[in-house]
Amino acid sequence: MFFRRDVLLGKVLESFKGCFTKPQWQHFQTYISGLVLGGKNEKNVMDIAGNSLDGRSQSSLNRFLHSKSWSVRQVENKRLAIATRGKSGGVLSLDDTIIEKYGSHMEGAGWFYDHTTGRKVWGYNFVSTLYSNREEQIPLSFAPYVKAEDGNRIGRHFKTKIQLGRELLEKALFYVEPEAVVFDSWYGAKETFDFLTSRGQTWITEAKTNRVIQWEDNWLQIKQVFKKIPKKAHKRINADIKASRFKWYIELETVMKNVGKVKLVFLRKRKNSKTFTTLITNNTSLTTSQIIQYYKRRWDIEVFYRDCKQHLGMGEYQVRKLDAVVRHLHLVFLAYTILKGLACNPHPFSHILKGIKTIGTICQRLKRWTLNHLIKTPKPHPT
Repeated sequence: MFFRRDVLLGKVLESFKGCFTKPQWQHFQTYISGLVLGGKNEKNVMDIAGNSLDGRSQSSLNRFLHSKSWSVRQVENKRLAIATRGKSGGVLSLDDTIIEKYGSHMEGAGWFYDHTTGRKVWGYNFVSTLYSNREEQIPLSFAPYVKAEDGNRIGRHFKTKIQLGRELLEKALFYVEPEAVVFDSWYGAKETFDFLTSRGQTWITEAKTNRVIQWEDNWLQIKQVFKKIPKKAHKRINADIKASRFKWYIELETVMKNVGKVKLVFLRKRKNSKTFTTLITNNTSLTTSQIIQYYKRRWDIEVFYRDCKQHLGMGEYQVRKLDAVVRHLHLVFLAYTILKGLACNPHPFSHILKGIKTIGTICQRLKRWTLNHLIKTPKPHPT
């Protein structure tokens, strides 16, 4: 779809004008508009430039994406200052995603195991945080995870995903005050637990079955303890808990080795099922319903990744330098934040986005509006 950069988001992006020089500002508007309005597989530099009616060349737009003369941190800090102002309550999620690529000479790329497909894929792995409440989903910060051997080749200091996650959580807590922090079992490490507990944060995660907890006078693995719990301890999950995958639960307050006092919730589909899921939290005052409802909100960050990949070109970049990949993702995060803001807050576009909350539908509505606007724009008379 062809577009003019100033038609759709010109006024919306005004807050970021001070982050760029005049030529960079034009490229910035073009890129964001291209991410929002471009068709599927048309959100890379070449297609964004080709679809622009403002004469943006591919080479100049490519230089903009690779340029270090504008600060991604300045853009991110501005975005977060606007989007998270006064945000408290809700849930803060930590997770990572893999962006599969096919180029063999992409800086910082590597082989990663993708749990969704059950195979190793070549690409990039990014760790990120997202804040969500009942009305809004705001992506916060992200960082690329580069394996040690790949980082050595490009002179990048190695950090584990646990270290990256801890840094991202610390930055996130500067902007938002969540009721709970949720993450999957991968990030359930002592470093994560200690940091969040020291900040007075409630955390909830899924516990691995080999975690060691106190049972009577012994230290046993969770899977060993579960076998010792009598069946009469099972409680039926009622409608107010809303855990469609599970029918039964068991509550247990105990001490986890190297963690401290915790509350565990064992979830089962059937009483006699051999499999179970264990949720764990440091806030022992939470009810089972609250623990489940908080942890279910972790799905918000998965939806965010899906939306960005399907509708905002998260993985459609065609650059080889890691810094350029990071800049592309910063602009994707900004595009997502803007679209969610348009749908949730009073704005000149509110009338065409009324009742719309999904990113795909928002993009479709804005494309239709842009096309109608261009059709109705009077053509200049020949002189």
